[in-house]
Amino acid sequence: MLLWSRLRAEVAAYPRAFWVLWLGTLVNRLGLVVVPFLTLYLTTERGLRPSWAAALLSGYGLGAFASSFAGGVLADRWGRRPVLLMGLMGGAALVALVPFVTALPALAVLVIALGFVTESYRPAVSAAIVDLVAEEQRTRAFALFYWVINVGTAIAPVLGGVLVLWSYDLLFALDATTMLVYGFVVAALIPETRPSRNAEADASEAPPKARALDALRDPALMGLSGCTLLLAALMFQSLSVLPLVMASQGLPETAYGFVAATNGLVIVLLSLPIARFVEGRRPGLVLVSAALLFAAGFALHIPATSMGSHAAATAVWTLGEIALVTVAPVIVARLSPDTLRGAYQGVYGAAWGLAFLVAPLAGGVVFEAMGRQALWTGCVGVGLVAAVGFASLARRVQTSA
Repeated sequence: MLLWSRLRAEVAAYPRAFWVLWLGTLVNRLGLVVVPFLTLYLTTERGLRPSWAAALLSGYGLGAFASSFAGGVLADRWGRRPVLLMGLMGGAALVALVPFVTALPALAVLVIALGFVTESYRPAVSAAIVDLVAEEQRTRAFALFYWVINVGTAIAPVLGGVLVLWSYDLLFALDATTMLVYGFVVAALIPETRPSRNAEADASEAPPKARALDALRDPALMGLSGCTLLLAALMFQSLSVLPLVMASQGLPETAYGFVAATNGLVIVLLSLPIARFVEGRRPGLVLVSAALLFAAGFALHIPATSMGSHAAATAVWTLGEIALVTVAPVIVARLSPDTLRGAYQGVYGAAWGLAFLVAPLAGGVVFEAMGRQALWTGCVGVGLVAAVGFASLARRVQTSA
């Protein structure tokens, strides 16, 4: 009875549109099975070398990087709802095309377009959360979204590992279907949340297109985004190169699916308690601790040779991921003016897109040329550099969280 009362109170604390977005995100993430298995698909089904497969995955990151700031600016200009619909419906069409494109140049263009379209709506979602939720509730609200994203992340790789036993085509069909479902949910149930701008404000302020560049001139935002890029690049090694490392060690595809699911499982179990723990604490210290946890986790990948040891390493750096993703979006929301919420979230999101561009290519080349030991040692060094960077930003972000 007490649990039910607490659940009702949690639901009542946020508006209906927030929970509709939350449920749509759950459906979408349960079907997010293509990207985690894309390098395996390209190497096993298309016969590409690991470095070429990683380069194509970097193309997805190129599209994501290019779209994030653009999607944020468009969310400020057009509204959150149109950008959400464009990204979801367009992404469903593009992901369904992948199995039918055989020529490598055309496939590369398609993967870039897929990254651009499917990632363009994410700043709109983040901006909508800021629109819908009171400032004092945002840490918890972002944690709830992060939690539900990773419920899907915990299940999707295992589901993907089972589906590939029959056909990789099933991965693309499921991914496209869940994006369509989310798109229909947005069309039917989500109102526009962008703050209105009155006529006087419109006359006195510069146009949003010009002012959007202010986000790129904010040193606190750019420093936070730069350090986040480094840690995101480590995370994406788990999507791009970790499956290749595990395959080289003789581990089956299902083993990688379960290791990838460890990331989501740890987040599902611990993200909300960690969010409560870090709420109100010094954000600079939280971010430095996150970077150190990343370094420690990737250090554990160095000796790992089994599914269990790779899962243990993943669990450690996932703790750093939770701390980072819980605190950083709240800092970005505090830094951003009301009329530039999308643009600021877009800059922050672009760091993740750029990481997706750089990480698979760099990781694939290092792994192929120098081996897994050099790859994981380099990842530890990147984590330590991010820790130093966050420490230098501590004073600037202290007043923003």
